[in-house]
Amino acid sequence: MRDFVSRCMRHRGLQPLWQWLHGVSLVGMNFWANQLTSTGELQAARYVARKLSGTRRPVIFDVGANIGDFSEFCCETFGDCEVHAFEPSLATYEMLTNNLKRAKVDAQTHYLGFSDEEREAPLYSSEPGSTIASLHELQRPIRPFRDELTEVVKLTTIDAFCHEQGIERIDYLKLDIEGHEYYALRGANRMLAARLIRFIQFEFGDNNVSSRTYLDDFERLLGESYRIYRIVPGGLVPWNYGGGRSEIFATMNYLCERRD
Repeated sequence: MRDFVSRCMRHRGLQPLWQWLHGVSLVGMNFWANQLTSTGELQAARYVARKLSGTRRPVIFDVGANIGDFSEFCCETFGDCEVHAFEPSLATYEMLTNNLKRAKVDAQTHYLGFSDEEREAPLYSSEPGSTIASLHELQRPIRPFRDELTEVVKLTTIDAFCHEQGIERIDYLKLDIEGHEYYALRGANRMLAARLIRFIQFEFGDNNVSSRTYLDDFERLLGESYRIYRIVPGGLVPWNYGGGRSEIFATMNYLCERRD
């Protein structure tokens, strides 16, 4: 009987229904959400702020800060904190510094990107201030990249930056760098091994097809030391790697909380 039901469910005639339900379920699970106010990221940041309420002057890294919306929110939410906003694109970096200055936000800005080694690399972009600028020549960007906007940018590692700047810990590391998040984390091996990063937020999705990185890579790097959650409106959903069925290349933000 079970085999008969299974064969019926798998029948070709039912495939349009399953495909439709699959798409609906992904939206319901918060995949592809792209507005800061509706992704659940602000609620996740408030969760981190509550958890760090006893921490003296939390250190926050906003990597891929774009024009500074998240940095500004963190300064308002965490109160007395040390925010570092990183942006490697010159035009976007100028927007970032101007916006934070106009908002009177006390954040340190850095014209810099992160990777797994110190180097220079091309950054591809769709427009000045682009939210999808990437170190990877994305196969299917939501807006086409323009050759004239490609620029060579400076990259370093999180370990090297913290060593040079005398930063002893990161309380909240937020990564939104269009498919390059895993490589930035590989550049934080020393900090991770020494358990000096309390919370990590990273984006994963369509762009990881171009960067050839998988959730399996993040799980192997972080899974033993961190509890991992999907970020959705209303709170956090515990997430555990389930093999191939977990490899959903649709945009989602994940929050990792160190196991203390």
